[in-house]
Amino acid sequence: MAAALHMTPARGVVLMVLGTMALASSAAMIAVIDGEPLSVAAWRCLLAVPMLLPIAAWELLHRRARPTRRTLIGALIAGVALGADYSFYNTSISMIGPGIATVLINVQIVILPLIAWALEGIRPMRQLALIIPLMLAGVALTAGALDLENLQLAGVLAGLAAGTGYALYLGIIRRSTPQGAHPRRSAPFTVLSLVCLSAGATTLLTATGLGRLDVPEGAGGWGAMLALAFVGQVLTYLCFNIAMTSISETASSTLMLLSAVFAVALTAVLFAGIPSAWQLLGCAMIIGGAWWTAAAARRRAGGVVPPTLPAADPAGSQQRS
Repeated sequence: MAAALHMTPARGVVLMVLGTMALASSAAMIAVIDGEPLSVAAWRCLLAVPMLLPIAAWELLHRRARPTRRTLIGALIAGVALGADYSFYNTSISMIGPGIATVLINVQIVILPLIAWALEGIRPMRQLALIIPLMLAGVALTAGALDLENLQLAGVLAGLAAGTGYALYLGIIRRSTPQGAHPRRSAPFTVLSLVCLSAGATTLLTATGLGRLDVPEGAGGWGAMLALAFVGQVLTYLCFNIAMTSISETASSTLMLLSAVFAVALTAVLFAGIPSAWQLLGCAMIIGGAWWTAAAARRRAGGVVPPTLPAADPAGSQQRS
């Protein structure tokens, strides 16, 4: 697909920026929908599946991609973690707004090496001893730690839980497919389709079991959910998947952090939700910590850094953020 579009680095950068804008826009759309978090997460994922199926069919039939059984099973398991991520993320948006909630997701880039340390004994970078306190201080400022009357601890905790769920998702995706797999083992949209199906089914069953399932009402309700599924899942990851075939990992990881900046800006423009100066400082500390982590990881790996977003190539056969 990338070859058919004659991708160049310049076009890759444009697509990455469009993808980050779509990702930020999806947070604003969730705030507008203002629905039950579990239900919104469920419909967002399930409605994306039929949109992704034509691309997945193209991968399997035209490119003759053949993902391994381990990759497919890993995608289904990872979908459970992504469902938890979306559920906590939606909860965080309803409590503290789409801007700060999107910023908090970036803690996943610090949590990932800690997961590797816990599961595989891989010692994290020494820089994390400085980065983690920096990001925690940023989290405290975004929560309103200096304004106890307006402390938003529950929303921030939900945002951190979302970032943790996202990190678990990434960790599972990476470990479900051997690195350096043959291109025919790479089927990122097939994997993403399975992830969305699993995440949607998980959140749908959970919402039903807890008696919190809301079904969209009328054409307007379903239209909003379809738009969210298209913008937040299909458009975002289509841009990321194609763009990452033509730009460096350093560029892609840096550009992905713009989603947090766009989300804060959209919140200010659409909802007049202008953060305080201290909250803006906290956001800058979180984003700066995420960038520092990505740069340090790239240097440590000799130019190869783990992605901050999964859909670029879950099979691990392409350059990623």
